[in-house]
Amino acid sequence: MSIQSKSLEETIAIIEQEAPFEPSFHLQLGSFNVNEPYEDKEAYKSLKWVIENQNLKLKKVTWGDIVDLIKEGKFYGWNALQSQSFGYQYFLPHGYTVSPQNPEPGHIGMDFKNKNDEYEDISNYVDDYDSSNGKRNINSVYYHAAKAHWLIDSIRKDGLWNPIQGKVKRQGDMFRLEIHPGSVRSPVFECLNDRDMEMWIWDDFDAIPVPEIEVDEIIKWVREKIQANPDKYHKNISFAFTHNYIEILCDLQQLSFRKDVYEFNRKACKLAKGKHLNIYIGYDSRHQNLAELNKRCLEHACRYGAGGGDVHDLMNKWKPEIKFLDISKIPEYNRDYANQSTEFTYSRFLIPYLENYEGFSIFLDDDILFTKSIWPMFYFLDLDDAVACIKYDFDKYAETKFDGEKNVSYPKKLWSSLMIFNNAHEDCKKLTPEIVNTESGKYLHQFEWTDKISEIPEHYVFTEGHDTRETNWRPSAIHYTRGGPWIEGMDTTQIAELNTYISLLNKFNN
Repeated sequence: MSIQSKSLEETIAIIEQEAPFEPSFHLQLGSFNVNEPYEDKEAYKSLKWVIENQNLKLKKVTWGDIVDLIKEGKFYGWNALQSQSFGYQYFLPHGYTVSPQNPEPGHIGMDFKNKNDEYEDISNYVDDYDSSNGKRNINSVYYHAAKAHWLIDSIRKDGLWNPIQGKVKRQGDMFRLEIHPGSVRSPVFECLNDRDMEMWIWDDFDAIPVPEIEVDEIIKWVREKIQANPDKYHKNISFAFTHNYIEILCDLQQLSFRKDVYEFNRKACKLAKGKHLNIYIGYDSRHQNLAELNKRCLEHACRYGAGGGDVHDLMNKWKPEIKFLDISKIPEYNRDYANQSTEFTYSRFLIPYLENYEGFSIFLDDDILFTKSIWPMFYFLDLDDAVACIKYDFDKYAETKFDGEKNVSYPKKLWSSLMIFNNAHEDCKKLTPEIVNTESGKYLHQFEWTDKISEIPEHYVFTEGHDTRETNWRPSAIHYTRGGPWIEGMDTTQIAELNTYISLLNKFNN
């Protein structure tokens, strides 16, 4: 139920009549120009009255404030785009999200085009489709999954153009944030893990230990943002009372970004070349069954992270394509085995070639074991870059590696342990069998073949021997850079996080 108020008197009458409020209650309080005096505007008077009458407490908080509370066990987090990224990878090879072919009055909506640029029913690409689920729901899942990729790219390049909004809700003995607008941006914040990202939160419980602010501070922030970009934004700001808090709406949230999402997703789809993102695990015949354990961890984490529900249950039969990078099965690879700690030290750079320089592929060392989905990491690939990786910057290194060999310190150490290749990129096409067989380790591992490198946040992977649970408390994977029980005869007493390895081994061996 949506109601429009034109004056303070109407607002008071509506509030008194409708309280207690139904979940669908939505009261438009009006709007005004932020560049003009607004204190006498009816919308502002209504806004102030609702805040005071409903005892609403507005706070300007940061992601850092929230993540500290999540870490302390006081707040719930989100799914960190595990669910969205599963749907994204499922549909990406088949097509892209677009504006509706036949727009419905009152519905913004979104539609689907296949890889041949033809409108098509997206339900053709799921199993056991029941029309009662609604094609619209599937289109929405894919659109919001694609939006997450565009959002991460946009925020990293242009900064945050609008904070997310919401309110604190109690859930048992803990709290959670109910977010709108910003339902996709909230898990994007979680993935970016930038402590400075701003949020406007109504906190009636005083659960977030930051000072309360006046709504005028937000109006001032919007005015400054608009004045800094006068040709980009309109000057109006509006307010709505819904779900027992105030939504602050301004042109910074304009839906014109939808066309940017559509174009970005189309570009990603074309680069996918009809192929699902696949994964290569480095294979070393001396490492017992580590690669097989790695594969099982990936499969389980990706499917578990996808969650459930009417739409995601339609994708249950899909499993990622996971391959072992076994040099005994790559006849083109004939490099002499010298100064290599693993059999896949150099062969990893053949992946774009092995994929015919098409689509996207992930490489990871066999000793990186995932307990959460790997798919969200793909969101950090800039589509104009050749590769994405974690750009480690270690202050010091252990003197020896897991097999007793000397550990040589060099720039970009461990960058190549996990890479997402944009296989069709011109720089990836430099990685021919001849180059991989003959070029120096410095050329390959220090990425002298490209300067187009996207950065994956370091918090995704716990680096054993470097990280602690204090510095990296909620990773998606653990990288056993110093080895483990799979190295025959190795003393593992100094290796941390082996409890996770043993737990995964027991889980997938039973």
